[in-house]
Amino acid sequence: MAADKHSPDDRLTESQRAAVDSLTQAPQYAGRSKLYVFAKLPMRQKATYFREHFLIPCIAAVIVIALCTFVIVRFVSPRERPALYAAVVDSTLPLGESTKLQEQYTKTLGKDVVIDDYFDTKKDGLSKLQTMISSEQIDVVIAPPQVFRELAGYGYFTNLKSTLPADEYGDLHAYVEDFHGFDDSALSDDVYDSGTGKGKAEPYGLRLDGAKRLHDFATDDAALIGVVANTKQTDNAQRFIEYLYR
Repeated sequence: MAADKHSPDDRLTESQRAAVDSLTQAPQYAGRSKLYVFAKLPMRQKATYFREHFLIPCIAAVIVIALCTFVIVRFVSPRERPALYAAVVDSTLPLGESTKLQEQYTKTLGKDVVIDDYFDTKKDGLSKLQTMISSEQIDVVIAPPQVFRELAGYGYFTNLKSTLPADEYGDLHAYVEDFHGFDDSALSDDVYDSGTGKGKAEPYGLRLDGAKRLHDFATDDAALIGVVANTKQTDNAQRFIEYLYR
């Protein structure tokens, strides 16, 4: 029997040969960029190609741009500082009462006010207070006598006689307390030497036993209030003190 001289291709139908040719040819867009391929694809294929090759990178790019924009906006336009920031140390105000005082004084002043009682010196309250004072975020401090004395010794408070208006200081003079401040003029080379509490005694604090309005919120009459030395909002601090004693 004679051998079949026809090649396998001779036995394929026309459509089968076309399929074989298609498989053996190089891809139409081999070596081209995805953007080029996307541009050349028929409209009905573009959506599928976009989902497979561009969707995830586009979403990631949008997220990165949004985050960068947020950071830039926050840096260029920082959040507006409250009209008054009062630090309440070691639960001088009972739990929840600082929020009530904050709401009441905000309504009275007509501006944003923060009465922050999250300063516990048995934990990290002192370091938080020092950090915020150094960054000029706090205007007044309310604290128990021993803590107030320590803070005054660090030089954190301003002399109330020169800070408060003369008539206000005169009205409150009966509640004034003197404390030794900070003085580093005579420091030695001793690494343990410090100017803390070595300054002359000055009127840094006001006893709150005479603060009639505070009695609606607090039970610790022995606490004191002082104006932070580096505050840029002295006027608002004065108004707050006047409000408490009114």
